[in-house]
Amino acid sequence: MQTPLPPGPAPFDGRRFSNLSGAANRFADVARWSLTRQPPRWPRYVSNQPAPRPLPRVDDGSVRVTLIGHATVLLQVAGLNLVTDPMWSLRAGPASWLGVKRVRFPAIAFDDLPAIDAVLLSHNHYDHLDRPTLAALARRDRPLIVTGLKVGKSVPSRRVVELDWWQRHSLGERVHATYVPAEHFSARTPFDRNRSLWGGFVLETPAGTIYFAGDTGDGNHFAAIRQYFGPMLLSLLPIGAYLPRWFMGPVHMDPAAAVAASLTLGSKVSLPIHFGTFPLADDGFDDPLRELAAALAAHPDVDFRTPAFGEPIEIQ
Repeated sequence: MQTPLPPGPAPFDGRRFSNLSGAANRFADVARWSLTRQPPRWPRYVSNQPAPRPLPRVDDGSVRVTLIGHATVLLQVAGLNLVTDPMWSLRAGPASWLGVKRVRFPAIAFDDLPAIDAVLLSHNHYDHLDRPTLAALARRDRPLIVTGLKVGKSVPSRRVVELDWWQRHSLGERVHATYVPAEHFSARTPFDRNRSLWGGFVLETPAGTIYFAGDTGDGNHFAAIRQYFGPMLLSLLPIGAYLPRWFMGPVHMDPAAAVAASLTLGSKVSLPIHFGTFPLADDGFDDPLRELAAALAAHPDVDFRTPAFGEPIEIQ
């Protein structure tokens, strides 16, 4: 197990943030990947199986979790409705006609969402911070949006709380969110790289502790989170957009690393996110789940579930 680092603010030089490891992809790496990348094996469209409409509220001592698509997850716990990185747009990009097109529509229609109390926004990449979706949520529900330092300027809402790593904010009397480190980066243009912070969230709830990793590569932040909060009841861990490893390794875990992270976190139950929706890297559509199954074969004691998109899971 890696030695955890003590909790502290994100490294910041007055202009840009950086990872705990110091690892970062250079612009030369981006150019090399763009010139050498292999077209990923993805279908043009994938349908979801019919999914039940979410319950209005859950306050029975359990956590009800529904994977909607990519990194968008509905968490219902202690009477609160929370959503992570809400993304209902067709494309992840700066305009409705520009950007990576999704092959799988959200498993829950926007109009079928219950009233959302808070949004956990991990960072500012287009596939995670989708302004049209956030604007629609702000008009309909006025949820509190909790995110990292300097991300708020991209959010079309006045109800934004920005946090540094390890800072905590109450979402209600019984649920508290802490922004925690990740190994990633931020950018929405060629000129704002790492000008805003990235991270994940730990939720302390009456049902147990929940971890949403956001986007992250492997690192000793998992051990630090386990040391600080104890074992997780539920962990939401990314498994896609991991090839080629020489390029994606510093910022995206592969499925085997996600299984290892689940073990480090002491997670009772883990669920995969960040797969099967947007073709963002060189791994094919089926690769993440196939590689996850292979990694789990060596760890039959790990409860790493792969529910269908839109299928609610109750955890106690």
